[in-house]
Amino acid sequence: MSSNLLDLKSLAENRASFARNALFDRVAGMLFESEGELSPEVRTLIDQILTGLIHQVEADVRKRVAGRLANLESAPRELVKLLASDEFEIAAPILYHSPVLTTEDLIAIVNAKSPEHREAIAKRANVPADVVNALVAIKEPRVIETLLANSGAVIPRAVFHDLVALAERTNSLCRPLTERRDMPKDLAHQMFWFVSSALRQVIVQRFSIDAKELDGVLAEVLAEKGLTARPGNGKGFHWNAGEVNALVGKAKARDVPGFTKALAVVTGVDTATAAKIVSDMGGEPLAVACKSVGADKSQFTTIFLQLDFDRFGKPRPLSFLEGVVRIYDAIPQAKARAMVQLWGLQGAAKAV
Repeated sequence: MSSNLLDLKSLAENRASFARNALFDRVAGMLFESEGELSPEVRTLIDQILTGLIHQVEADVRKRVAGRLANLESAPRELVKLLASDEFEIAAPILYHSPVLTTEDLIAIVNAKSPEHREAIAKRANVPADVVNALVAIKEPRVIETLLANSGAVIPRAVFHDLVALAERTNSLCRPLTERRDMPKDLAHQMFWFVSSALRQVIVQRFSIDAKELDGVLAEVLAEKGLTARPGNGKGFHWNAGEVNALVGKAKARDVPGFTKALAVVTGVDTATAAKIVSDMGGEPLAVACKSVGADKSQFTTIFLQLDFDRFGKPRPLSFLEGVVRIYDAIPQAKARAMVQLWGLQGAAKAV
C-alpha cells in the first residue's frame, strides 16, 4: 500500500489538470475503499497528498470528494478543513454534517467565510455554545433565524440577552425567539414591550410565570446585577376593592398622572414602570396590570377606554379593544401579579 502511495505521489509532478484530477480522485478513493484497513501512517500520507493537490483540482472533483467525506468520522482533518473553507457549493455538505470539524474549526469558518457558510453551520445537528456565540456576534438576521429554528443549537443565557437586544431593532427575530423552548421566561417578558399584539398573546400564554417559580426568576435577574435584595420599595401588592374603584375614578376624571401614581402604589412597582404600563399604545400591559390588582372586566374596560380617549381624543375601533380584552381573559390573576412584579424588578434593576 505504502509503495503504491509513493508511486501516486510522484504522479503529482505531472502538471496536466486531467492528471491531477485523476490522481486526486484515485487517492481520495482509497479513503472510502479501505476505511478500516489504513494505518495511521498511510492516512497521514493520504492527507498530505490530498491537501497538497486540493487547490490544483477542478471544483467538480472537490465537490464530489466533499460529499463523500461529509459523514466520514475518520476523514483527514486537514483536508476536511480545506474543503469546509472552499466555495459554498463544495463546502456545504462538510459544514452541515462533518463530525471531524472541531468547535475551533467552526468558529474560524464563521469569522472568515460567507453568510452561506455561517447559515450552513447554524443548521448542524448540534451547534455548541461557543459556535452559537460566534454566529450571533456577526448579527446577520437570516443566520440567526436559522440558528433559532435549530433545536440542536445550545444558546447560553448571555446570548439570549444579546438576541433580545437585537430583536428590539430587528423585528424578524421576535417570533423565532418566542418559539424557542429554552427561551428564559424573564427575557421573553422583557420582549413584551416591543413585540406585536399577536406575540404579546404568545408570551402571556407560553411564558407565564407561576407564583411558585417567581422567586427563582427574580433571583436570577438580581444575580445578573450583582444584587442580593430586591431593589425599589419592595411593597408588593396590597390592593383592595376601594383602591380599584379609586383607579377607575382617576381614569374617569382623566387624571393620568394621578392614575399612574395610584397604580404604582397598588402594584408596588416604581413610578417609571407604572408610567410605562399606562403609556403603552397597545394597551396589553394595562390589561395585565388591571387583572393583577383584581379589576373586573367592566372596570378594566372603563379604565382602558378613558385613558385611551385621553391619548387619542377619540375611542379606537371596538376590534382593537377586543384584542386587548383577550389578554385580560387569557391570564389568571396570580400570573398577572407575577408578571407585573417581574416588570417592576426589571425596571428597577435596569436603573441600577
